[in-house]
Amino acid sequence: MKKKIIIGLAVLAVVAVCLIIYPTVEFQHNGKLVRLSYSDDLSEYEENASYDETFFYYKKRDISLKTFDIKNFLCFYVITMEYEKGNLADTQFLLEEDYIENFLKNAEITENPENIDLAKLIEGKTAVVKSKRYLGNDYETAIYYKLDGKEEVMYIFYIDDILVLQIGYSDEGPKFIAYK
Repeated sequence: MKKKIIIGLAVLAVVAVCLIIYPTVEFQHNGKLVRLSYSDDLSEYEENASYDETFFYYKKRDISLKTFDIKNFLCFYVITMEYEKGNLADTQFLLEEDYIENFLKNAEITENPENIDLAKLIEGKTAVVKSKRYLGNDYETAIYYKLDGKEEVMYIFYIDDILVLQIGYSDEGPKFIAYK
């Protein structure tokens, strides 16, 4: 009986020492980052927020955190975060030129109130492909279409002499490509 008590106290002492030495334990498992800590402070993870704060880049592990789930267990917080590898900010607004080529070849136009001929608009122009959010859209010039089984909207607008194409609604993670 005394041995069990001594072993139990020794285990508790080892656990206590480990918790003092390592107050925060963090590990990745099944597409989730799990953190065990005395605090529910997330500021370390929120330093590199995306433009719309839908994800946060955690440079230490080269992952983009998408969701946070915080649970309290005894004196600990168990924080579970879903992630994707890499920095999603690098592609958050990126629309590749091949998407536009696919649009021109395969899109089924459902509405084009201003009869916009996109092929003529971009003819002779050079695509500017980068993950950038372009502001200045009046949301009046649009083409509604179906492509690859998905209904979409393309807004077309100019910023100075740059033609900008925006795929998707501004509050639903739009993608952009510009032409000079």
